[in-house]
Amino acid sequence: MLLGLVPLGAMAQGTGAVTGTVVDAADGAPLVGATVRLRAAAAPTVVRRGVTGETGTYQLDRIRPGRYVLEVTSLGYQRRHVHVTMEVGESRSVDVELRRDAFGLETIVEAPSRTRQRLLEAPASTTVLEPARIRREATTSSVEALRAAEGVDVAQTGIDRREVALRGFNSAVSAGPHVRTDHREARAPALGLNLYSVMPNTTLDLDRIEAVQGPAGALYGTGVDGGVLHFVTRDPFQDPGTSFALSGGSRRYLNAQFRQAGVLGGAVGYKFTGQWGRADEWGLDPDNARDAAELGRYRVYEDPESPALEGRNFVARDVDGDGSAEAQLRREDRYRRYNVNGLLRYRFDRTTSLSLRGGYASLTSPLQSPIGTLQASNLGYTYGQLRLDAGDLSAQVGLDRNLSGDGTYLYRTGNAITDEGTRVDGQMQYAFGVDRLNTEVLVGSALDVTRLQSVPGGTTPDEEAFSTFGTYLQTITPLAPSVSLTLAGRADYLSVREEVQFSPRAALVYTPASKHALRVSYNRTASVPSASPLLQLAPEVSAPPRATVTQTLEVGYKGQVSDRLRIGVDGYYETRDDVFVPVGIPVEYQNGGAISYGGFDVSTELRASDALTAFGTMSVVSDDSFEGGAGRGDIALNAPAFKVKGGVDYGLPHGTTIGATVHHVDDFPVRFGPYTGTVDAYTLLDVRLRSSLPAVPGLSVNVTAQNVLGNAHREFVGSPALGRMVVARLTYELPSPRGDGVPKRHP
Repeated sequence: MLLGLVPLGAMAQGTGAVTGTVVDAADGAPLVGATVRLRAAAAPTVVRRGVTGETGTYQLDRIRPGRYVLEVTSLGYQRRHVHVTMEVGESRSVDVELRRDAFGLETIVEAPSRTRQRLLEAPASTTVLEPARIRREATTSSVEALRAAEGVDVAQTGIDRREVALRGFNSAVSAGPHVRTDHREARAPALGLNLYSVMPNTTLDLDRIEAVQGPAGALYGTGVDGGVLHFVTRDPFQDPGTSFALSGGSRRYLNAQFRQAGVLGGAVGYKFTGQWGRADEWGLDPDNARDAAELGRYRVYEDPESPALEGRNFVARDVDGDGSAEAQLRREDRYRRYNVNGLLRYRFDRTTSLSLRGGYASLTSPLQSPIGTLQASNLGYTYGQLRLDAGDLSAQVGLDRNLSGDGTYLYRTGNAITDEGTRVDGQMQYAFGVDRLNTEVLVGSALDVTRLQSVPGGTTPDEEAFSTFGTYLQTITPLAPSVSLTLAGRADYLSVREEVQFSPRAALVYTPASKHALRVSYNRTASVPSASPLLQLAPEVSAPPRATVTQTLEVGYKGQVSDRLRIGVDGYYETRDDVFVPVGIPVEYQNGGAISYGGFDVSTELRASDALTAFGTMSVVSDDSFEGGAGRGDIALNAPAFKVKGGVDYGLPHGTTIGATVHHVDDFPVRFGPYTGTVDAYTLLDVRLRSSLPAVPGLSVNVTAQNVLGNAHREFVGSPALGRMVVARLTYELPSPRGDGVPKRHP
């Protein structure tokens, strides 16, 4: 080692350095966290890499003489290349200005590869929604912004209840995509459902939503065959200030949100957010045949005076025709929610920070689940997260706990639902470059332990725990200046099954020009429903004996055809072996055998002028039902085989924008647990208006009329018919200086 230092020391005497500052081209504000790479001019080799610090500065040392290309990227900005020639021992100062990326093709994403990279270079079909799109409409849920994204199915089953499925074989009441909030898994521990209503993703605080449409088991583990949703909230260092939003509308809907964020002493960032909401839920009509079928599943009590009916909604009538009145449960129309969240972050230096997050949420609302419709009453959810970011190293530990609350019950049986689960998960990963192989490497491991104090139905599992341990590896290798190869794989050990599942990925990305990318990828992912605590311990549920293996081949193109037109096209073919489908009451899982299907998603965005923007998406799947074999019945996709969306936004003077969106969804069959039937085709027209009020900087008003024509429709079997919903939102953002003295930029 000592002998090796001699030539290294001599070499260092002939090397130089590149330093500089990265700023916003519009206002000169320094960009913190911008990625800086120095590549050889005639090859894809990355010689040095770095990240800008608190004042937007960077420094790359030990650079040999030669010709290089300095590549600078930052979230939401266009990538910039600067040619640099280095002489012997020379030090160069290169300042870079980045311009906002109007189309988002140069934006930086993290969800596809669990590391920062350009959207165009991502090895999977990915959509990014930034604040302008998230806040474009005044709605009852921030998840509603996903409805206009390609390859995304959003089914509304209540006032703010949204069920999201990302492409392909999914169910609107199944676990759905793998959802994370600020790198933390956000799924309810015991039910295994994505309860977006209790997640801390308020419209005021969201910075972006990343949707990965396709399997991602190679990095996220067993069961992640339905895509990934990553909700990223705003950083107090980048966006300090005070914000309020007050909404109101149809069905006596009221909602209030707040956000307060700031920086203390230049090193400590803090943030508090919260919201409260109430409304009258959409109800079921007993005179409607489909509603009557759902109500017919609800518990009947022979004694209308039964103590079990106390505090519950029911109707007294002669149900069985014996001449005397019985009591049958009825769906309640109460909707209440609130949540509070906090963040405290300490920055040790420009690349190292320690963050502590926590929060509590409560929900009262009807919910659809794999075991039937239940009434959640004060369903509580609390979480905590401690995360360390130190350059290319990240580590975190999280705690999630859900409490069913008093009065929560299953409509089908009338039994109280006791759902108390705790999940502890930890994750660590490290990214580094292997210069000799010209390869960027990511290694990581994750541990998830879910412990149930009790489960739906009231049984007690004696503190039984379900654990998963996984480790993953990913390499990204430029094969040429415009071609990169991504290889990834993850192995997961499941304690319940006492087995190891392996999920690989291979992807090739070709970028013939700066704003065009072609992609082909292969993924294999195993889904093991029997490892779910709900299926293992909940009564009346038979757990599948084997894993469902999904293999997906995907090809795609994303690019900017002209200065004003952006196009994305993705095609995929998928096979699934041992497809287990929950059917009947009580719920049993049947093996539907092997199925295969294909599909494609298309998205376009046209900036016709500085004032007029048009957009559209279309998704097609080859079939929405499959033969299940003799005596098994058909297997339903539980999602539409065809849907199309399109809209326009037009900017008026004085900061006013008007717009409209049309959604069309074809009819599709549903066969999932107790929910069996057909969702009829529907077409909806939404209109919106957003206006800033110049007299009060930071004040804006949004008015949105969803389903403005009042087309009564259902978006999933068992859910109520939805009509017109009008919501108005008043938002005020009080400007505040950043901790570094640079005024913040409003999103």
